[in-house]
Amino acid sequence: MGCATTSVKITAIALNAILGFLAVGAIGWIAYNADTETEEFVIAAYIACSVILLFALLGIFAAIRESVVLTATSAVFLLILAIPQIVSTCLFLHQYDVKSGQEMVEVAWEANNMDALQQKHECCGKASAQDYVHLSQLIPPSCYADLQQTPDHLFVEGCIEKLQSFYESDKQRFIIVSWVLVAFELICFALAVFLAVSFQNKQRRMEF
Repeated sequence: MGCATTSVKITAIALNAILGFLAVGAIGWIAYNADTETEEFVIAAYIACSVILLFALLGIFAAIRESVVLTATSAVFLLILAIPQIVSTCLFLHQYDVKSGQEMVEVAWEANNMDALQQKHECCGKASAQDYVHLSQLIPPSCYADLQQTPDHLFVEGCIEKLQSFYESDKQRFIIVSWVLVAFELICFALAVFLAVSFQNKQRRMEF
């Protein structure tokens, strides 16, 4: 095997490993933010990331075994994965409206269900802790860091502002992760094609 092919083989293994780690990281990120997304989106994202992980592992195995069939299969499926992901990311970028933080907080406020929001996003009330004071209510323990009810542990930001900022950042993170995954998929696809051709040529030379 030539030096160029060996270098590409090593690069392909390394990049497929990185792609696999990115897929695992994406699964963890989805699990952490599952309560902020629709069930359909979460399921689709889990499936997509699991498939990416599967074919990243296949790419590593194919490169190590120098299998033409497995390498070609990996290349085809990486391309199949990348194309709909590019389309869905573009649609998400142009059509997806960031969730309304105010709407979510208002619903939680009316249902008297602010504790989880306040602890997760480190905020207090709709606009500030004064929302409770104006209603002659005690500021709940969930408005304090580590539930320690002292002034220096009080969350000063309101939940509407914090949640809106979270949703906007969440969208940006999703777009960045999607494009990074697409980039790695396309690079791994190109390397897999090169390796498949190289492995096939090697097999032909060995036959003579």
